Amino acid sequence: MKTRQRTWTKRAAAVLSLVAVTLPMVTNVTTASAKAKQPNVAALLKPHEANYGYLVDEYHQNLDNMTYMTPNSDPVIGVITGFTKYWDKGKVIDKDMIDLNLAKSAKVTEERSYSEMERAYFSDRRDLRYNLISGLGPYAPAFIKNANAQTNYLSMPSTPLPANYSPKNPKWATQDSQLGDLVKLVDVAEGSPYSGINSPKHYVAMPRPYRLSKAVKPLPAVENIMAHAKPDSFDLPSGHTTAAFDSGIAFAYALPQRFQQLITRSSEVGYDRIIAGRHSPLAVMGGRMTGTAIAAAVLNDPANQETAKAGYEAAQSNALLGSKDATAQDDFKSYEKNRQDYRYRMTYGFDQTGDTTQTMRVPKGAEVLLKTRLPYLNNTQRRAVLFTTGMPSGYPGMDDAEGWGRLDLFSAANGYGSFLNNVKVNMDAKKGNFNAKDTWKNQIGGTGKLTKTGTGQLTLSGANRYTGGTELKGGTLQVANTTALGKGTVKLTKGNLKLATTKVTVRGQFQQAKAGKLTMSRAGHLTIKKTAKFNGTLKVTKGQLKKGAKLITYKKHTGKFKHVNGLPKGWHIVYTKHAVKLAK
Repeated sequence: MKTRQRTWTKRAAAVLSLVAVTLPMVTNVTTASAKAKQPNVAALLKPHEANYGYLVDEYHQNLDNMTYMTPNSDPVIGVITGFTKYWDKGKVIDKDMIDLNLAKSAKVTEERSYSEMERAYFSDRRDLRYNLISGLGPYAPAFIKNANAQTNYLSMPSTPLPANYSPKNPKWATQDSQLGDLVKLVDVAEGSPYSGINSPKHYVAMPRPYRLSKAVKPLPAVENIMAHAKPDSFDLPSGHTTAAFDSGIAFAYALPQRFQQLITRSSEVGYDRIIAGRHSPLAVMGGRMTGTAIAAAVLNDPANQETAKAGYEAAQSNALLGSKDATAQDDFKSYEKNRQDYRYRMTYGFDQTGDTTQTMRVPKGAEVLLKTRLPYLNNTQRRAVLFTTGMPSGYPGMDDAEGWGRLDLFSAANGYGSFLNNVKVNMDAKKGNFNAKDTWKNQIGGTGKLTKTGTGQLTLSGANRYTGGTELKGGTLQVANTTALGKGTVKLTKGNLKLATTKVTVRGQFQQAKAGKLTMSRAGHLTIKKTAKFNGTLKVTKGQLKKGAKLITYKKHTGKFKHVNGLPKGWHIVYTKHAVKLAK
């Protein structure tokens, strides 16, 4: 059952150093459905109904008073029933899996550092919602000030707290503050009557890991409290992890500029529960699933639409987004570390012991999780992003009927993993934020074509393999990887195709129209594997000038650029049979 300890302030401790095997990016794996010439995308993206229905419609049946204690009546129980293959209704079902789960728990508690213990202590004692503030990074000071955020827990005691230690704590933040609308959104996500996990815990009835194995060492500061916890204080799913994800996703919805950092902090809270000996990896995995599903339900609920809108607007105001403190500590400033940590914590190194052939499923309403992070896409497109960035099947407990367990929100925030069909992206720069500028970092596969329209700038930074081609009809398409443009024909109809890396390869034809502009460095090189058709403008930016340097090579070409900008007086370009060269 979730408990709300009214707590937190400064985040202590260094960034968690997690030494573990990193899962390969699933976005690098083209699914069987994506290989098809003309996949039935509507069928692939159609929600799969569970026995309980759809969680976003039925989450009001999840009550902490255990009124509906079956997977068919309580959807949150339904989400985690995959774990009952290992422990069910208080009994061991799969001893080998439970032993492995406990061994993983014990290893973490054995190898934890002091800084990790300190962080885990704060995650344990501070308010569940306050725990996410560190994910705000340079915006955390403004939130603490303008949301009146408070905690009593400022340091970890050197001796264990008393078993009955339960001080009166201040509110984590106040709804009558300058950021009150954001506080309210997080409160609704974490604290609604339907956000609890008491019923799922009692349904599985799996004891805490420190009660099943003496090798799992309780965190010394709270060992007395843990020793005297009630017998029915169960393990799976983890309540703190559930709260970390429903709170973290609410924060990320309101401040998508910190989307990946916030959900990484959510995952870190889950890991902190293992460090403390409070929960096992399986319980934390279950908590990620329940927290994600509850957050989606809250954000879809018609009763919460004004709250969600107001929370977003508050976060985007000068009281938060406009009050960035570049000197503030940011424990989540490393993108690569965040990616590796988040991906590892999805499975905690468990092998795929189940059916590995299941097609990805996207739950009804899950697309709302990306609404503010990918605002220029429609709901169907957001579902396609979730589908093409999802985890493989077969991991313990993660193959629920709707698909909550396999959602990889970190990868989804990086855009498509595959183009299942032709994708049209219309970005309106006047709307600001990600509508004006965004980057897709995944390695995109698939048979579809990318068409970019509008006025905003989209950057492709992955080593892409999609075969349908690329067309720019408006705005800027920035190329930040040698193979970012995939394997098909590139059409520069209108707008600015900006080469942001020294070497770029077009593996099909290149066709530039009069209204198109190609921008590249003087030291850059564009390789066109097939025919090039030139027109419009070539803009050459700063860089070293070298007489005879090949800017563009091709198999053959037709046409010429109408305008060449950016070269000093006396310099120009010449066209040869297979290249465009710098000349003086």
